[in-house]
Amino acid sequence: MSKEKPVVTLRLPSTLSAYSGGKSQIVLQAETVEQLLSLLEKQHPSIWEYLCTQQGHVRDHVKIFVNNAVITGSQGLETPLKSGQEIIVLPATSGT
Repeated sequence: MSKEKPVVTLRLPSTLSAYSGGKSQIVLQAETVEQLLSLLEKQHPSIWEYLCTQQGHVRDHVKIFVNNAVITGSQGLETPLKSGQEIIVLPATSGT
């Protein structure tokens, strides 16, 4: 028997809700952040393009948080997800 994938909520900043039909939260089933982004590419390609490069890497100006910790690099994409978790996307603010 195959195990159900965790159901998680992706929380988006209001600037991206225009690309998701006005939704600030998207519920997805994914075992890792990488799977979540892959689903997002299929279901909401405009949001995915804002978050990721053509190579599938998270853009430098985007921060993704899982359990209040920012994920970084390709290892961050392997971060396992659990049902009920919220994954938060924030555009980085520029400053000097």
